[in-house]
Amino acid sequence: MEQEKGLKRSLTTGQMAMIAIGGAIGTGLFLGSGLAIGLAGPSVIISYAVGAVIALILMGCLSEMTVAHPTTGSFGAYAQRYMNPWAGFTVRYSYWFAIICAIGTEVTAISVYMKFWFPSVPAFVWVLLFAGVLLGVNATSVRLFGTVEY
Repeated sequence: MEQEKGLKRSLTTGQMAMIAIGGAIGTGLFLGSGLAIGLAGPSVIISYAVGAVIALILMGCLSEMTVAHPTTGSFGAYAQRYMNPWAGFTVRYSYWFAIICAIGTEVTAISVYMKFWFPSVPAFVWVLLFAGVLLGVNATSVRLFGTVEY
C-alpha cells in the first residue's frame, strides 16, 4: 500500500486505447512482416495468429491478477509477490531489455522507410531524430494532453 500513495487514475479511455494500439502496432511490425512473408509466404500469418492467441491468453491472466490484487509494477510485482524477489527483479529487467530492443528495431525500421523518400540522408540521422522524438514524448507528462481525473 505504501507503493501506491500519490497515484491517481487520470488516463482517459482514449489515452488508454492509444497506448494499447501503440504497444501492439509499430513500424518494425510492418517491415518485419513484409520480410517474413517475402521469405516464407502467407503461412507466416498462421504463426502470427498463434502468437496473438498466446498474447491474448497472457493478457487475460494478467488482467485477472490485476483485479484480484491491484498494485503498481504490473507483472514484475506479481512475480515478486507470488514467487520471490529475484523473480520480480528478473522479470522487470527482462521486460526493460525487450523494450530497449523493440525501440531499436522501431527506429531502425523508420530509417529504412525514410531512406525511401530521402535517399541522400544517412540512416543514422533518422535513427537519432526519431529516437529523440520518442524520448521527448515519453518524458512528457500525461497531464499535458488534457486528462480527466476520477
